[in-house]
Amino acid sequence: MASIKELKMAALRELTKTNLDKQGFGGLDDDAKSCYAWPLRFTPAVGTVLIVLGLILQSPIFLGLGAIVPLTGALFPRGMILDLVYNLGVRHLFRAPALPPTPSPRRFSYLLSTVLLAGAALSFYFGLSALGIVLGGMVALGGTILTTTHWCLGSWVYRLFFPHAAAR
Repeated sequence: MASIKELKMAALRELTKTNLDKQGFGGLDDDAKSCYAWPLRFTPAVGTVLIVLGLILQSPIFLGLGAIVPLTGALFPRGMILDLVYNLGVRHLFRAPALPPTPSPRRFSYLLSTVLLAGAALSFYFGLSALGIVLGGMVALGGTILTTTHWCLGSWVYRLFFPHAAAR
């Protein structure tokens, strides 16, 4: 009979697999998903920390430049700035695999983050701090959820708008 701890771990693994599938990593087998489960947290974790820093500083320049980071992920499946930092440096410290290319649902999420961060930057620039905090806070909250659970709001939205593409 399996212990409660073993059952919880199995459920977590299934939830992680499901969430990675919904981000577009469904083409990876279970072994690959288990190898990438922790490394795929790097980009949203670092991005979220930078966004929170920009919100604390209420800096339109910092958030505007910060919007470039997810934009690179939306435009270049293998070239997001934080993925490159991980692939070219950080992963070697941990002898971890290089990150796979970013699939379309997650790239769509990066595009949404870019728009929200640009909106936050403009809001702070024009003195609309509350709006800037809401817009940037949405990205920070989404990044925190993605980092901790692999559930991606932007990928969920992608699947609503593009159900046929997401089913592939």
